[in-house]
Amino acid sequence: TEYQLIDKIKHHLGVDLLARQLRDIQQKYGYTAWYFNTIRPSFLLKYASRFNVKTISHIHELASNYSNLSSQIFSDILDSDAIIACSKLVEGEIALAYDGQLVLIKSAIDKEYIRSFILQDTLQSSNRTTIVCAGSISDRKGTDIFLKVAELLKNLPFDFIWVGHFSDTGFSNWIRKSQAKLNLTNVTFINPSSQFEYYSIISQSDVFFSTSREESLGLSMMEAIYLGKPVIALNSGGSSLIIDESNGLLIHSFDAKEIAINLTDFIETKISQLKNNVSTSVLDQYDLQTEFMRWESLLKKIVL
Repeated sequence: TEYQLIDKIKHHLGVDLLARQLRDIQQKYGYTAWYFNTIRPSFLLKYASRFNVKTISHIHELASNYSNLSSQIFSDILDSDAIIACSKLVEGEIALAYDGQLVLIKSAIDKEYIRSFILQDTLQSSNRTTIVCAGSISDRKGTDIFLKVAELLKNLPFDFIWVGHFSDTGFSNWIRKSQAKLNLTNVTFINPSSQFEYYSIISQSDVFFSTSREESLGLSMMEAIYLGKPVIALNSGGSSLIIDESNGLLIHSFDAKEIAINLTDFIETKISQLKNNVSTSVLDQYDLQTEFMRWESLLKKIVL
């Protein structure tokens, strides 16, 4: 909402403008429940008691993200009528603090949606290996690790592609300047203009590389596996639920030199074995329709 001058004056005088807006919305629509998808909007939970509504908090974050919340906001989350955890890791962590109705509803990829693009592997025979990472350019996604590994391997026939956008942050600015300073011609950053371009880039790669420092699950890794690409991932938490020798390699280190060694060894000795033979069986545990039905059932139970 864009506040007018009079609103800013009222705020300065101590009027809670957000409370007024929520009151107007609640009176207009008469909601019986508020659903919070991720912990980011949880600061609004404190208003729920004013309107006699049920609250559902859907947590997609690991416990380290709770450090970004005040103690009071976290307490408000724990007062929710139900909490949904997006993975076993999230469930195990929040269960240590929450005594209410906790439900595991696993995140999943939309296989039919991906199939609708009718993507085909269009790799041309080449003596170079294309390694793709995906995600927001951030510390959590490990874009700095990506650059360090690419620098260590710049003399090998590897092309590193990062699919994601540069945000307006100092970290993104630093990454951009670091690539230029190091003259990493083996690195390309692509901000895809569509989902089709995003999936096409992955489909045309040789291997998917996840440098995330933490993941509650890892949907981009699932998408890569579904597209038949072996995945090399750091042990970020969620990757341990997805990656095994049938579909890639899990690296138990965040040291760039060790990662580079593991990555190179996998490409030179294992990638040919997995080409066109990546197992997608792990995805059977994460069926979108099944999880949606569980999500819908919970919402009806809370609301009715």
